[in-house]
Amino acid sequence: MIKQPKLIKITYFCVTMLAIIAVGWALAGTITGYYKFPYDTFHANTNQLIGTIFGSLIFLILLWYLAKWFSTRFTGWLLLFLSIMSIPKIIMLYSFRLNLISDMWSYNVLGGSRANGDSWRWLYRLRALDLDSIFPHVIHIGNFYHYLYKVVVNSPKVVQWFNIGISILSAILIMNIVCYFFNRQTGMFAALTFFFLPTWYIYTTLLGAEPVWLFALLLSMSLINRLVTYQSLKDRHFWMDAGWIVVALYFAQNIRPLSMVIVIAYGLFVWFKFKEPLKRHENAKAIWVPRIGILAVVLVFFGLTQIEPKVDQFLYGVPIAKSSIGQEYTLATGTTVKTGGMWSSTLVKKLEKYNHDRTLTPAEKFSGFDEALKKQLKVNTDALKKNGKWKSFLFRKNEILMQPDYGPVLFWNNTRRPNYMWEDLTPFEIGFLTNMVTGFQIAVLVLVLIGLFSQLIPKANDLSGIRERNGVLVNEIVMIGMTLIFMAVEVQSRYQVAFYIPWMVISSLGMSYMVPDFSLRKCESKPMVGITNKI
Repeated sequence: MIKQPKLIKITYFCVTMLAIIAVGWALAGTITGYYKFPYDTFHANTNQLIGTIFGSLIFLILLWYLAKWFSTRFTGWLLLFLSIMSIPKIIMLYSFRLNLISDMWSYNVLGGSRANGDSWRWLYRLRALDLDSIFPHVIHIGNFYHYLYKVVVNSPKVVQWFNIGISILSAILIMNIVCYFFNRQTGMFAALTFFFLPTWYIYTTLLGAEPVWLFALLLSMSLINRLVTYQSLKDRHFWMDAGWIVVALYFAQNIRPLSMVIVIAYGLFVWFKFKEPLKRHENAKAIWVPRIGILAVVLVFFGLTQIEPKVDQFLYGVPIAKSSIGQEYTLATGTTVKTGGMWSSTLVKKLEKYNHDRTLTPAEKFSGFDEALKKQLKVNTDALKKNGKWKSFLFRKNEILMQPDYGPVLFWNNTRRPNYMWEDLTPFEIGFLTNMVTGFQIAVLVLVLIGLFSQLIPKANDLSGIRERNGVLVNEIVMIGMTLIFMAVEVQSRYQVAFYIPWMVISSLGMSYMVPDFSLRKCESKPMVGITNKI
């Protein structure tokens, strides 16, 4: 037993209450967004939705008992099971021909062109990069895909196979993380739930960048669990892990700038985490070791982000706007009332006016971008203040963000062709898919709420209770941070992937309270496959 500082207890209570509000906000957006579905061929049906919610809960309970079976066995069995369950994805991969649009088209074109030997400078002169100088994460993703194409073959199917494989590895990492904080059965359940999320299951057969982004974040979180166990700054493995954390987070930041929220969450977590009981050979002063480590990670990470535009200019040899312009773009887009915080063609046309002017130098173009974006942001915020529409606007943004149908919608949009047999979906198929993905997401959020409310019950200050609260704490901070940032920046329904890590972790705890089992085996009872934890 160890006495915890009152500041930590108060902080934990406040963070938990904020997390409950954040989940309630997400749940409300999911439900109300269901009744505002944009397709004319779909009609909301309350009875069908309730049926799919209960069906999803039953399915999740079955996954819980399946997780119990896996928890007493070698982790390789889970890996084999997830691989077998990926076979339908492979069938989909070869049954539906890609007709890429939007971002996925850009990723593939840039990656394929680079794999063919085209230089970034040539692509820039050809105007293939368009406005990517403002948000270079598109260039980063295309560059990453080009390496995949060069190693294997220049075909989008390489990325599809990669995403299917990386989704399996991500599930294993989630299992490892949850097992560290809670127990082996909840870890297995979190992995299975993540893998079988209906919309995510479908989406991972496409060319989206989110699978590798989530993998990088999960890898960094797994390494954080190792970092907090070190007792000496002289241990070279400590600094190696800290270095790999920076690499994983910086890679994730290059794919999706939202990674900044995760870094802040890690920093707050390490400083405000509950103290675990010291072992006999441990020094009380060693509590500062992980704090120094995470401080070094945060400082190096933020240092790299500050010089990132110059690094990109050096690596790619093309003009890259300073990061503040990219931030202005996402804020100007995220406060556009007419689009609900989504992509705005009107705003893009204003930027293209500068971008297509061949008489302007890159510096003059960036100056024009800066001026146009600042002006648009001021117009947006003034309109929201004048009309008092902040509340309704933010809730509409939340509904768009929480639409759980992005998987089937993007799959359909990126595979349909004229006169193709799968071109048109019947109202029944649309209704079935919509109800399935919505009901499953609501069921998961209910489990998250159960997991959060369980934290309001006093816990013992033993190793098990402390680790549980620490596991909840770091994921609460991530969830709150993401909720707040999405109120300001651009939203798309696929961006809800940012919530999957905290949702999976806390929902697994919620299921353990809903279906308690007092014979669970702890992490120490069986080693992870390919992953080691110092516990």
